[in-house]
Amino acid sequence: MFQPGEVQVQKFGGSSMATPERILKVAERVAEQVRAGRRIVLVVSAMGDTTDELLALMARISHDPPLREVDQLAATGEIVSVSVTAAALTRVGVKAKSFIAPTLGIRTDDRFGSAEITAFERLGELATFVREGGVPVVAGYQGVTPHGDFTTLGRGGSDITAVALARDLGQKLCEKFTDEDGVYSADPRLVPTARKVWHLDYREMDALARYGNGILHPRAIAYAREAGIRIHVRSSFTREEGSVVGPDGDSRHLVKSLAVDRKQAVVTVEGLRHRPDTSEAPTAWVVALPFSPTAWEWRTFDGITGSLRVGFRLGEAFQALPALWELAAEHQAEEVRFASTPAVISIVGCGLEANPELVPRLLRPLQAIGIHPWLVDHRGVRLTLAVSRDGANEAIELLHRTILSL
Repeated sequence: MFQPGEVQVQKFGGSSMATPERILKVAERVAEQVRAGRRIVLVVSAMGDTTDELLALMARISHDPPLREVDQLAATGEIVSVSVTAAALTRVGVKAKSFIAPTLGIRTDDRFGSAEITAFERLGELATFVREGGVPVVAGYQGVTPHGDFTTLGRGGSDITAVALARDLGQKLCEKFTDEDGVYSADPRLVPTARKVWHLDYREMDALARYGNGILHPRAIAYAREAGIRIHVRSSFTREEGSVVGPDGDSRHLVKSLAVDRKQAVVTVEGLRHRPDTSEAPTAWVVALPFSPTAWEWRTFDGITGSLRVGFRLGEAFQALPALWELAAEHQAEEVRFASTPAVISIVGCGLEANPELVPRLLRPLQAIGIHPWLVDHRGVRLTLAVSRDGANEAIELLHRTILSL
């Protein structure tokens, strides 16, 4: 389609598009690049909180709306943003045209709310427009089924659109512009001493994305990894370099960052015993339960007390409870308890995999001040700890200081 580097795919998120003034700033930034001879393909999200407002509207109408109808409504946010962005570009002297899912043929399956892109069926039209000097403005987040219904790719799905588009255009770089100027060693709003992380590999960024850092969508990272695409995360409001996610991280820092997730719930099944007819641990039984394999985030089992703990996203926990009650009844467990969100802290870095002795070094300072995580889950490049809400902020600050010292 194009040679690598011949086109730049740039994605601007909702915060970058929140007001008419910000949209005009985006247009001026793109116009500068076009005047410098660059070919740009834009992918944009809905303006500001538009998607949240649309979903809230649907929730006021129905507590259990058909998923198809939710997607037909949610997709309209991006239709607005591509139209006004194309108009803003035209105003500053750039030839521009909006492309929504039917226009570009962004074909997906019919899994409403979490659809997968299967093809860009009219990519040739977009390529022709680019070669004619135009800037296509593509609606992120949305697709269309073979039957013509709108679908959405899931929250943050514009990242997926941008990386998939870069891949199919033959590019090896995708730029994401947001209100943050990169990935930091912690959320600067929680930890003022956080430092920018200049380079992360795909596995590190995937772990951060799944466990509390919402800068990139995990599926966008998976697409990038498969195609060997680097993602440059940078600010919409400054010209500073940001963080680059790619096949190689920064080996100088063993641990890169920590992410905090306060939107999890924990279901505990107490007094659960191994079945005599199987060698499988109860943690393996969770996989076979009749709820989505992506519903749970982590699971642990204490063989001495028979305590099975499963961590869920808040919205998934209530749906999973009936299956866990059945599991408890089948194995004559003592009780099932539901606990609202703990603070789940995930520490990420390639050094955790190569140097497992780092784990006790990270835990020791917490234990010294009486913070004892009730979940310690070390897998590959990620160490996840769950602590009580009361000690969460102190734990975050202490862990961050320890990370910087490694």
